[in-house]
Amino acid sequence: MLEEQEMGMDKPKKGYIAFLVCLAGFLSQFIVLAAQRVPGVSLELIREGMGLSYAEVALITSWFTIFYAGFGFVWGRMADRFGPRCALSLSAALAAVGMILFGLFAHIGLIVAIVIWSVAGFGCAGLYMATLPKLVGKWFVPEKQGFAMSLITPGGNVASILIGLFVPTLIVNIGWEKGFLYIGIAVAVIALIIALCARNDPADYGLVPWGAPAGTQAAPPVKPVEAPATPQAGAASEKSAWMRVFGMRITWHYSIMYIIYQLGYMVFTVYFVAMLTSIGFSTVEAGLSATFGGIGAIIFIFIWGPLSDRFERKNIIALGTACCGLLTIVYYFVLQGSPDLWVCYLFVLLLTGCIAVTPVFLASAGDCFPIEIRGTGTGVVSTLSIIGRYAGPWIVGMLIDAAGGDVTVSAVFVAVSMLVCSGIALTLPKMRHRVSAQAHPEAEDR
Repeated sequence: MLEEQEMGMDKPKKGYIAFLVCLAGFLSQFIVLAAQRVPGVSLELIREGMGLSYAEVALITSWFTIFYAGFGFVWGRMADRFGPRCALSLSAALAAVGMILFGLFAHIGLIVAIVIWSVAGFGCAGLYMATLPKLVGKWFVPEKQGFAMSLITPGGNVASILIGLFVPTLIVNIGWEKGFLYIGIAVAVIALIIALCARNDPADYGLVPWGAPAGTQAAPPVKPVEAPATPQAGAASEKSAWMRVFGMRITWHYSIMYIIYQLGYMVFTVYFVAMLTSIGFSTVEAGLSATFGGIGAIIFIFIWGPLSDRFERKNIIALGTACCGLLTIVYYFVLQGSPDLWVCYLFVLLLTGCIAVTPVFLASAGDCFPIEIRGTGTGVVSTLSIIGRYAGPWIVGMLIDAAGGDVTVSAVFVAVSMLVCSGIALTLPKMRHRVSAQAHPEAEDR
């Protein structure tokens, strides 16, 4: 538990602060999913309102993804230098600014819309893997970090459900410009709550990480690191952090696994509704599968995270992705017949649940790096994942064209990607005996 101690006398417990930190992380996921899903809901209205082609309007979301997936390393380094609270709060604020400006000025033209929405993408880059492992690594002992991530990651699933229920009606009734403006204002309020809830280090409050053994003494408050005396010293410090991360074998080993995971994950996300429409179900019937997917994700997130606190995280990743791969193979053959819609819903629920090992990926990525360079390390991994995020849907698009428009072949690609990811996960080094040592600056890079 988190306790504050002074001169041998226990002060009132402040364990709630650790869960305020989780609330900040939960809300950050809400913002990310809102930024990803609201443009999709509004896409047709934006296209018609601005007089754009489908290819042109798609550039808006494409550039968002480039900035979202490609700039995690910036926010990760900021989390290491200035603390995760600063990085998380600033990135949330930028996401809000991007949404508000999009509502006010995007109608001016395509270039303006792309630039503004790229600002939102750059902000969202600091709301996921680049900062959360650092934040949770400070406030929870390694054996509780999977649990903490399970409290954080459902924020995105809740956002997805709420957006599906309310945003389409909002956009249709008041227009996409005012819709983005009002949603941006709501996100700005959420960003303020994040800034109030997030905290850098329990030591600043005389506390120890949640889950520490009873009687553990709080570390002295960490004093801010003084700025280097010369620009040359600052450059050397930066080089040291970057070179440590790039010189660690685990950086590349873990990144390869995460890229493969993103290949399958993005294909599943992009094509799982289209798979149902391609075999004859209506858009409404197919779209409802997203709700079942969200339910499955929320259920399984609270299974995978705590399990990863009891067993090697790499084994939980391997289990989740292997189950996803095998179930997707079965799903492919089910789709070749004339399946009942509810059978498809059940498969989507199970598949989304199996693929939702995101809290374990976040916690295990943090395990790979010493705490003082954890943001830098996970930021680099997040940035490298852009390869999988972009390549997956593009490759499968070509496969679908080659198969004469058979969208169900995307299921085969997902299955292969997840099974390969599972195999790579098993080859990762064991971490349970190392994570405690890596929580200290003197931990060695291996």
